[in-house]
Amino acid sequence: MPSKLLPISSEEKKWVQKLKPRRALTYHFSRGCLRHVMSSLTGLEPLDIPLKAAPGEPPSLAKGLGHISMSHCSDALLIGWSSAKIGVDIERKDRQFQAQKLSKRFFSQSENCEMENLTLSQAKELVLKRWVIKEAAIKWQNGKIATNLNQWIWENKSSFAYHKKLGHKVKVYEQNHDQWTYAIALDINSITSKPIICLN
Repeated sequence: MPSKLLPISSEEKKWVQKLKPRRALTYHFSRGCLRHVMSSLTGLEPLDIPLKAAPGEPPSLAKGLGHISMSHCSDALLIGWSSAKIGVDIERKDRQFQAQKLSKRFFSQSENCEMENLTLSQAKELVLKRWVIKEAAIKWQNGKIATNLNQWIWENKSSFAYHKKLGHKVKVYEQNHDQWTYAIALDINSITSKPIICLN
């Protein structure tokens, strides 16, 4: 967290007042950082960025400024920006969860078959990787986790994920960096082979 929160719009300040303290801090931090980053990329002043970013809703920019997606975990914020639709997700690699239980509850039979003969650490790594890829795809879709997590299918080491019910297909890029793992979902016809990653 920065020592001083970055500026947000008057509308965003109103949202902050309606949120519980912890959520309000995360909201202010993420929207302030998003405005700061977009200011650096576009040359516009942070508060002049035409951003709509209500709590619980996917952020969006005015027409002509591209598409954005945002994800945060306990100590990192990931912002994605693209001329076409994009979805991103980030998690800590040491996040605690029961890999087998989570996989059986949310993933397909074919995905669960990939868990066979894996050690506990290998299973956890695969489940976390699959989770961030699916969540990035859901953000690309502007969908809800509850109704779409088990619909998105990703086979281990594949460069694509697809939605069983709706027929969507996206390019996916998954990577580890330091103590985090993150995923980016892009339009299937995107010419980007490897997204540009900037660390700060």
